[in-house]
Amino acid sequence: MEPHGGDQITRWICGSVADARLAMELDLGLASSFLVLAEEGHYGRAAARLHVTSPALTKRIRRLEQQLGVGLLQRGPAGVLRVTAAGLRFAEAAGPLLAHAEAARQAARQGPSRYTVRIGLPAGARPSLAGISLAKITHDLHRSYPEAHFTCRDIPFPELNQCLDDKTVDVLWTNVPVPNATVDSHPLNVDTALVGIVGARHRWAEAGSVDVGAFCDEPMLFNPAVSEEWMGPFLLADIRPRRDARLVETLASDYEHVLLSVDGGDTVTTSVASASLLLGPDLRVVTLTGAARMGFHAVRRRTDRRGAVLGLIEAFEAIPAGTLAQGRT
Repeated sequence: MEPHGGDQITRWICGSVADARLAMELDLGLASSFLVLAEEGHYGRAAARLHVTSPALTKRIRRLEQQLGVGLLQRGPAGVLRVTAAGLRFAEAAGPLLAHAEAARQAARQGPSRYTVRIGLPAGARPSLAGISLAKITHDLHRSYPEAHFTCRDIPFPELNQCLDDKTVDVLWTNVPVPNATVDSHPLNVDTALVGIVGARHRWAEAGSVDVGAFCDEPMLFNPAVSEEWMGPFLLADIRPRRDARLVETLASDYEHVLLSVDGGDTVTTSVASASLLLGPDLRVVTLTGAARMGFHAVRRRTDRRGAVLGLIEAFEAIPAGTLAQGRT
């Protein structure tokens, strides 16, 4: 069966990707002029509508016929006599083609669609990260990616590992890589000291500094709902096996409630040095001599390659190493 005329001319217009011999160039402006001429049925009226002279319109149609390799019109001295069968098929196929071309032009002019980049931070940690100037980072990125809006979200500790998969956030700031094959964890240059947090009546409240091994002997807070990867550094798991730790369960899922669990008792916890900004009058910071420093990672979904997301990762990677240097021992 012979292909429909409209389908055949569409293939002529689009060309063949597989066979370069079938490729062709089509001037969409000439095609548009032909459609006006076919609609008016007269060279003079069509030329006036297109704001060109009749001879100029005649040249346009001849150029189009040369491009297509077929005759589109049967001419007479007074104007168009009739559109040929090939011309009718071309007009049928060219109308949608020109509409698609106009839609593509409009899409290019509209620019990229707007979207939001959600930055996840461990709940309550934002004040302790004030030194990295998140507001300035996102402000600078917005100039490069005006289509993007940036916002921060506090993520409860038990949700840190799944918040990317759940699409609660797009970039997660955390102290450890996320063990998930669907995400990429980018190590950052910044790190900070780990410190001990004790109550104001604790025997080490005024000690100033304590050996990290001795601190490990104290009853220490942990949340069983939080992943081992995230909890381990705060439990000083690099110093002694977890089974040897004196762990006290807490359901606290943010820094504020962790600190409330320490206030006034014998239980201790650890935190980043900059967390001293969060302490009330009934808590004290103790320098942990010999403790490892806390590093950070920026984590994103592997498939999320939006410009502002990748730009945010690069901005985090560019933060100087000493930015969170408080508490260096």
